[in-house]
Amino acid sequence: MNTSANFQELLEPKFREIFFDAYDEIPEQFSDVFQVKTSKKAKEYDFHMAGTGLWDVKNPGQNINEEDMAKGDEVSYVHTAYAKMIQVEREFADDDMYGVVEKLPRQLGIGGRATVETTAAAILNNAFSVNGYDGVPLFSDSHPLIKGGVADNLMTASALNDTNLKTGITMMRTNMKTEEGLKMQARAKKLVVSPDLEFTAMTLLQSSGVVGSGNNDTNVLKGRLSPVVLDYLTDTNAWFLMDPAIAQLIFFWRVKPEFKQSENFDGMVAKYRGYLRFSVGYSDWRGIIGNAGA
Repeated sequence: MNTSANFQELLEPKFREIFFDAYDEIPEQFSDVFQVKTSKKAKEYDFHMAGTGLWDVKNPGQNINEEDMAKGDEVSYVHTAYAKMIQVEREFADDDMYGVVEKLPRQLGIGGRATVETTAAAILNNAFSVNGYDGVPLFSDSHPLIKGGVADNLMTASALNDTNLKTGITMMRTNMKTEEGLKMQARAKKLVVSPDLEFTAMTLLQSSGVVGSGNNDTNVLKGRLSPVVLDYLTDTNAWFLMDPAIAQLIFFWRVKPEFKQSENFDGMVAKYRGYLRFSVGYSDWRGIIGNAGA
C-alpha cells in the first residue's frame, strides 16, 4: 500500500543523493584562495601582535636593549547559517511525468554551492572599498603597522599584461612588511583572475616568448605562477597576486552542507531542506596584492 509515510521515505534517499551530487558537481573554487578550517565554536578570533624589530649593535660591556611586545587589532569570524527548503505534495509526486520533482533537490544543491562561492568571492569583490580590521580595505597603500608607519599592498590600477604583472611580482617581494616594519620577502605564487582574464593569464604564464613583444626574448614568467580562475569575481578587470605561504584569507566551516526531511502527515506534504553554516574573511592583508585593473 502506498501510504503517506512511504511517500516521504521513498523520496528522501533519492533526493539526498541528487542534492549532494549537484552540490559537488563542479569542483569548488574558493579553496584555491582561502585556507579552509573547521570551527566548533560560535565565533573564531585572530589577534595581531608585534615583536622585535632589527637588532641593535652591542658594544662590549653594554647592556642589551629590551623591546616590548605590542598588541594590535583583533579579527573575529561570526558564523552565518544559510538554508533553503522545498515542499512536495503527494499528488504532485504521484502525477509527475516529466521529472520535475527530481529537479528540485538538484536546484537546492546548486544554490547551496553558489551561496558558498558567492560569499567567499565577496571578500575580494569588496576588497578595494570595504574597510577591514585595521580601518582600511584589504588592498590599501596605508595599512597601519603596530610599531609605526604604514605598508602598501595596492597596485595602481592597470591592465593585466607582461609589464604590470612583473611590477606586481616585484611589489610582492619588496612591499610586504611585518608589524615591526621588517621585510617579509614574500613570493608571488598564484595569479587570481575572473573568467574574463583567464586566457590573458594563460597566455602570460604559458607562452615561450614575451607576450606582446616582437623580440625573441624568453618569457621569464612561464611556469612561475599558478593561474586561479574564480567564476564569482564581479570585476572583470581586477587581478590579484598571492603568496599562499603568507596569505591569510580564511574560510571556517561550522556546519558543512546537510540535507534533512520531514512531513506534514495530515496535509501529505513532504519537506526537504538544505542547511550549512560558515564564516569567511581575512586575518591579515599580507601575502596578497590587489590591482583593480584598467
